Amino acid sequence: MEPIEICSKQCKSKCCKSTPPALTKSDFERINKLHENKNWFNNIDQGENKTIVIAKREDSNNCYFLSEEGLCAIYSSRPLDCKLFPLFFKINKINKSEYNLRWLVWYCPLTDAKSLDVLKEEAKTKIEIILSEDPDQLFEYQNAMYASQGYKKKHFLYEERLKIKKSGE
Repeated sequence: MEPIEICSKQCKSKCCKSTPPALTKSDFERINKLHENKNWFNNIDQGENKTIVIAKREDSNNCYFLSEEGLCAIYSSRPLDCKLFPLFFKINKINKSEYNLRWLVWYCPLTDAKSLDVLKEEAKTKIEIILSEDPDQLFEYQNAMYASQGYKKKHFLYEERLKIKKSGE
């Protein structure tokens, strides 16, 4: 069973009815190109910094892109926050090529269906690719998670150090 089916059938897409997904600039630009209606996002003002999150539907607490059937209307273009779900991370730069990641998890049917080990390896691969190409994107994600209060109710899993080679090295 695919993750989107597990989410919609086993828990009724509960995460899509809670904290709005945090967006990086890349997420925003990609999703914004797909939609004429510009009511799909909200800005969280933090003084000089603005964080963008996906808006809730006017008539409910559901994510703007959650269909009546409990499926994601932008699944193939979903933001990093949703791609990593149910895992989250906090990142610190140690030096030019090393980063410390603190993994957090929100337990859901997906953690049982795929296993935390498999989910973590998939998420780690995505993060390593981004770190080699555009590490700032991960710090944008982290800032957006803090601004949107996306880290609340997440449970610490473990910490690890990643050593990354930049693209072209």
